[in-house]
Amino acid sequence: MKKREARRKVLVRARMRSGDAWGDVTIHNMSSRGLLAAADTDCRPGTVIEIRRVHHIIVGRVVWQSGGYFGVRTQDAIDMDGIVSAKPPAHKPGTVDTGDRRTAQRRALPIADREARSRRFASGFQFVVLVLAIGAASVIVAQQVGGILSRPFAAIGAHLDGSAGQEPPTNRP
Repeated sequence: MKKREARRKVLVRARMRSGDAWGDVTIHNMSSRGLLAAADTDCRPGTVIEIRRVHHIIVGRVVWQSGGYFGVRTQDAIDMDGIVSAKPPAHKPGTVDTGDRRTAQRRALPIADREARSRRFASGFQFVVLVLAIGAASVIVAQQVGGILSRPFAAIGAHLDGSAGQEPPTNRP
């Protein structure tokens, strides 16, 4: 029989999500890959839960239940010291620890940085669109003015060339 890993007795309050519902949970003991908790909500074996404590997120599956107590096998290793002390997890700055090892290396910027980046992008995009619209309007206006002034200029040019009574030349073949 496999020897059970040593448990650390604690009394930690946290929030737990089971399905769509959130509720309070008290963690009574922890090991590196599991915990014993108590909650008012019914947590049947096989239920996937998420426990949040300040900056820490624990995702796991309920493996047993007895009354209000239940045992959880966690998806990832538990930072017991961090959860008890409620200090931020020890991970690389700029990464988000979601408790899911598939997303642990995702980079995340603080909200203020994302807002500033979004504002800069929007301002630049607005400037480019405005320059293109003004350029297109300028081309259209120049074509219209050129069309309006071409007849009088052609007549003046013909008069200066000495062909005053003749019709201005056209570009027909």
